[in-house]
Amino acid sequence: MVFNKKGQDVGDDYHEKKGRAPLAPSSRGRNRSVAKPHSNQQRDSSSSRMRSNSTARSRSIPRSGSSIRSRSVARSGSVIRSRSVARSGSTIRSRSVSHNGRSRSRSVIRKRDDDTVNPGTAIVTGDERSNKFVQFKKFGTDTANIMRVITINEMPAIRNPSDVIVKVKASTVSLKDCYIRRGIWSGQISLPNITGFDVVGSIVKMGSKVEEKREFEIGDAVAACCRTGGNARYIVIASCNLTRIPGNIDSAQAVSLVTTYMTAYQALHRVKPRRRKETLEGINILVTGGNGPTGQAIIELGFRAGASKIFVTADKQYHSSLYDQGVCPLPLDARKWLPLVKGKIDVVIDGICEDGYASPRAALNNHGHLIIIGMTLVMNASERGFFGSPIDAKMQSISTKFMTQTSTYDAYDSSISKPKEWKHDLGYLMALLAAGKISPKILFRIPLEDVAEYHETLETGSIDGIIVCKPWK
Repeated sequence: MVFNKKGQDVGDDYHEKKGRAPLAPSSRGRNRSVAKPHSNQQRDSSSSRMRSNSTARSRSIPRSGSSIRSRSVARSGSVIRSRSVARSGSTIRSRSVSHNGRSRSRSVIRKRDDDTVNPGTAIVTGDERSNKFVQFKKFGTDTANIMRVITINEMPAIRNPSDVIVKVKASTVSLKDCYIRRGIWSGQISLPNITGFDVVGSIVKMGSKVEEKREFEIGDAVAACCRTGGNARYIVIASCNLTRIPGNIDSAQAVSLVTTYMTAYQALHRVKPRRRKETLEGINILVTGGNGPTGQAIIELGFRAGASKIFVTADKQYHSSLYDQGVCPLPLDARKWLPLVKGKIDVVIDGICEDGYASPRAALNNHGHLIIIGMTLVMNASERGFFGSPIDAKMQSISTKFMTQTSTYDAYDSSISKPKEWKHDLGYLMALLAAGKISPKILFRIPLEDVAEYHETLETGSIDGIIVCKPWK
């Protein structure tokens, strides 16, 4: 899918259906008499008429605390009754009754001509299937029973005036999503939750503060590392976490940069302590598990920055393609590759944790640096611990804090702790992509309905490429 210059997608297969969102009937109504009675008898008679005609009009009662009300008049004289499903904590009620050739209805949701939304209000759309997302309500490994594709007729609610609603054009499906769904992620994850670590899309609604600050406009193409919530058609994101991106780039390639390429770029240029004018020119880099998406990004960006040699550990079946990329492939087994590079490497980027990082540290020269971007072997073999993350993963993470010449990196933490640096670097990568100077390799582009299946396939270790979810397919 490609954005046009205004950040709007071109070529969507999805066509919106016209019609009013279904609304549920109200159980409470009140009518008021216009004529003022002149006696008690007249007042009693008037009250009786009010009770008998109470169905002529109705008033909806918002349960979400919202005071927004709207009124619509149908000219056809038909009775309109329908129901909607509110997913964002707000309950929507409405009732309409044919009266003197007209039907009148009241709803909690007001049709708005502007692009600003009051906090806490879900936005009902005109199509029952307008929003979809992949949700799990409990942690576990049984993807078929845990993960569900939910379809509703409303966008999610903006609960903070600094939030925006993004129409998702592309999101990622990765091992990180599998760890979160299994409940072994280091951070706290609430339930129920929606999978999807990264998103690229366009802004469709804004909170009042975003509107006032004019940081963004409706239709802007944006990207974010959201950790959860990406595998959906709409997502609510704090505006401070969004990065504006060029509107003329492929959304699937763009979302591949958000975590995969950002991890590679910041590991090479931001994490290792360096002198002010120090560059990567002439250095030796070792990447463990370099046949995966992040390893491939490190190879591409490392050579672009002038690295002398890049060594990559990988299964033998990938050695031929690694040779073609100009790198030196090494066996996966540390006992076989360590004697070849021991004490010769300037930067080691490790996401496997094969032997507690003993071998990668032994490969460093006197001024070398180890950068830890994950612990795949530990996480793949682990189950949910009493407090979430497995004990062995927590212990390993703690031990790295006491290692010299060692740093750890996490893309999501970087986007939160250093937002200005994050936006600068992501903007730089997006500019490289727009100029055709980098080219992420997309292995699969899948719909929301296939996300659960690819979770299962990812955990078998049979996929070593970038998987992108296109929610509007």
